[in-house]
Amino acid sequence: MTGLALIVSACVTAPYVAPQNGAVADLAIRIKPAQGTGFNLYIYDNAESCSGAKTVIDDAGKVSISATKLVADKLTTFGYSEVMGNTSCNINFSFFPNADHIYVLDTVTGRHRCSVRIVDATDIKKMFAVPMINRTVNGAMCAPLKKIDQPPK
Repeated sequence: MTGLALIVSACVTAPYVAPQNGAVADLAIRIKPAQGTGFNLYIYDNAESCSGAKTVIDDAGKVSISATKLVADKLTTFGYSEVMGNTSCNINFSFFPNADHIYVLDTVTGRHRCSVRIVDATDIKKMFAVPMINRTVNGAMCAPLKKIDQPPK
């Protein structure tokens, strides 16, 4: 395990608490890690600065399918990490969930790489990929952004 992966894992201890009121979007999560891999999906309290990580789902419960709610119409930033032996894969990404939409987040692990995608599944007959902002730099760090109030047009 790399030192950076240890640092990220050590910092992500508090659980994510889904919003209880206001405009929300639903998120279904399907993690498909490589066999023998530890994983962690977390969400940042501060989406612009990538700070205040909260665990959404991890391998501690060996559960790889989950669902939650997100604050809608606001930038949301996630971090995803997988660790297997001395190798790790870390991805940081942001998107703008729309109110009353249903999203599905999938992860896919291949040999020495992992990837994430989000689809809008509000209309099951017309699902489409959601634009995401890649925030990963130097293989693991989450690049800060200037404050963004609304989705790019």
